[in-house]
Amino acid sequence: MPRAVEVSRIIDIFEPVVEIPRQESLPPREVVEVVARQASFPPQEAVELDRAYLPPPTPSEARGLVSTRGSSPPIALEHVILPDPLDPRLVILREPTSERARSYRLLRHRLLSDSDPRIIAVTSALSGEGKTTCALNLALAIAEDSMTRVLLLDANLRRPALGQLLNFAPSESLVENVTRLTNVGPPYPIVSVSGTRLHVAALRNAPLEVGRLDRTLFALVLHDLRYAYDYIVIDGAAVLESGDVDVVGECSSGVIVTARAGRSRKTDMRRAIAQLAPARVLGSVLIDT
Repeated sequence: MPRAVEVSRIIDIFEPVVEIPRQESLPPREVVEVVARQASFPPQEAVELDRAYLPPPTPSEARGLVSTRGSSPPIALEHVILPDPLDPRLVILREPTSERARSYRLLRHRLLSDSDPRIIAVTSALSGEGKTTCALNLALAIAEDSMTRVLLLDANLRRPALGQLLNFAPSESLVENVTRLTNVGPPYPIVSVSGTRLHVAALRNAPLEVGRLDRTLFALVLHDLRYAYDYIVIDGAAVLESGDVDVVGECSSGVIVTARAGRSRKTDMRRAIAQLAPARVLGSVLIDT
């Protein structure tokens, strides 16, 4: 029987459905300081994080291999300013001392104190069930640690939401490059969000009608980015609406499945969790309406 924990707004957090051995985390690295630049920052220019950087293998070399690296990849960093007023879904920033914000900090605590997954995918059975709100606020909660580098990545190709929610359109999209097999390697286009320690790799606001996530290339990019970030939170597509989330789940340390009270159906949740296999399901989060 899964254990339920009462939280405000996030009603319940359930234990993992399946137990899979914990993945070893990468060795500790020196903290890298990156200076944010204006939005006109050319994507081709990179913030050089480490001179000893070695590029990842080509796709043909990467098949069946895992790249090894001891340094951070170059990041092409843009800087965006959040709109005023903030979107109501930015709970951690709009209501930092509220019970709603504390519920996301509790979710952070439960995850990091249990298995400490470093690449966390957030999804739901169907769209409109709170996965983007959960992913964004979880990433903001993790980023509150002054020594923690966090990347929030949008991998919902058909329904991208992060750019619109944060009121910006990236000049170049990391995940879009992966789907189109162009400019897959570094420097990686990333956005620094003003007033936070959070970095975001968003999709353009228009849906990608063609293209899919290549599992090998996506895994290599995530592996590369783990040398620049301590945690990566991925806002994935809804499980029953896209096959891309299966790729996201396989490339992650674990998956959180969100549900919305009064809207989500148990049968859809069961189908979604079954479809995610063999990805590690960290648990499910029931969000109040």
